[in-house]
Amino acid sequence: MLFAICFVSLLLLAGVVLRQRVAWFQMGRIPASLIAGGLGLLVVQFAQFQNAHWQEPVLQMLGPWPSTLIAVVFAAMLLGKSETATHQSSRHLVRDVMQQGLMVWIIVIGQTVVGLWMTWWWIGPQFDLPSSAGMLIETGFAGGHGTAAAMGDVFQHPTIQWEAGFDLAVMMATGGLVYGLVSGIVWIQLAASFGWIQLPDESQAELSAEKAPAQSNAPANAPASRMTETTLTSSASLGRERIDGSILDPLLLQVIWLALAMGIGVLMQTSVGWAAESVETLFRGPAAESVTAAEEPSAADPVSEPAESPETAGESQLRSRLTLANIVGSFPLFIYTLFGGALVRACLRFAGKLEWIDPVTIQRISATSMDLLVVAAVTTLNLAAVASLWVPLTILFVAGASWSTFCLLVLSRKILPAEKWFPLGLINFGMSTGTTATGFVLLRVVDPKLESGAAEDYALAAPLSAPFIGGGMITVALPLLVLSRVSIAWPAIVSASLLVVLIVIGVRSRRSH
Repeated sequence: MLFAICFVSLLLLAGVVLRQRVAWFQMGRIPASLIAGGLGLLVVQFAQFQNAHWQEPVLQMLGPWPSTLIAVVFAAMLLGKSETATHQSSRHLVRDVMQQGLMVWIIVIGQTVVGLWMTWWWIGPQFDLPSSAGMLIETGFAGGHGTAAAMGDVFQHPTIQWEAGFDLAVMMATGGLVYGLVSGIVWIQLAASFGWIQLPDESQAELSAEKAPAQSNAPANAPASRMTETTLTSSASLGRERIDGSILDPLLLQVIWLALAMGIGVLMQTSVGWAAESVETLFRGPAAESVTAAEEPSAADPVSEPAESPETAGESQLRSRLTLANIVGSFPLFIYTLFGGALVRACLRFAGKLEWIDPVTIQRISATSMDLLVVAAVTTLNLAAVASLWVPLTILFVAGASWSTFCLLVLSRKILPAEKWFPLGLINFGMSTGTTATGFVLLRVVDPKLESGAAEDYALAAPLSAPFIGGGMITVALPLLVLSRVSIAWPAIVSASLLVVLIVIGVRSRRSH
């Protein structure tokens, strides 16, 4: 743990130096954390090429950081939001969440449509690939490496018999991650040049930082109003003290609120999962349990249990995603920590101690988590996948990348809320090219303080899509139940028709408001 922290600290220091000295990084407004992550990725890949072993424990330690740090960021959103901002953001909350949920469906269904049509008309007949090859874009881009591993069992099912599917899916996921990060920076600069977004003014931030020390030296006989303004300005980098420092360090108090929000989120996630499993056990009844027990080999049986067949493995992937526990379990932790922060804030408001929360300090902790998230997410990218059938893979990759880019630059403008379509589109773009962490890496560039409200909309809309697409039950069921049994033409036409309907609904819902 200590070695990983020191490694990340050195990377961040190097990133700060390069950010200040390299003109290209300054013009591109590349955050130091993203530069540090790129350096970390280069160092780790070089160490692996040299067959070194020091990087393995570092990667194992940094691997869980992105998912945990995203949960911290979401815990801080509603916890540290002012009363006015909370009221304003809740006026059109339902509308914004529904538009975001619809946009995710459009992105992922579109990836399936593009993959199926490319397989139907081109790479399927040309390279003798099964119809399930059309699922590679959604599997690798929207699903990521975890879905690629699960779909490997599906592709090996006797009705599909595609051994190379796993390698192609992993390679697609790896390429999507790299494309999402690299192209995302380009699209941000394009959006700034077109006036779609206003990038943070670094010169004003530096000017404020230079004025703060001078203002903190105000004379002791200054007016009370001026002293209050001076105190707020000089302490803006860390926030105001909400408790006497002789009782507890004020910064630690804010960390406690975040830790409570995280703990409540974990407890909610565990409780919901336990409740789902209990409901399933109740409905299965004792008959199913007795059958399961009868099928299990006894301890005295000298015959070893045979390995799971491809047919059983593929069907088990489908059955596992059709269970209530898996549907509920697909909700990521950050959804629960978002409500955990709201619950902590509500409890303090009920107790009359809402002033104990310092939004400025909470925001600083959240920004710190974002920077660490960026470094860990980029450094731990997996570039070691082995490619096979590179020509059809390249064709599908270009098609999937083009669709994700079209959704960001065109459809997001017409469907997502007008005031935050690009920040929200960036999160969707990262999600649709690998992981949610990639989306937050890009969001860090245009919305470092998470003031747009895009992150909240993304979290609240996640349950509308996560259990079903992008690695959910539909992703697994389509190859097993449809593509392996009927001509690819039918699912290609039906999914394309559904995509058109969703796009029309999304555009009209935006125009109606």
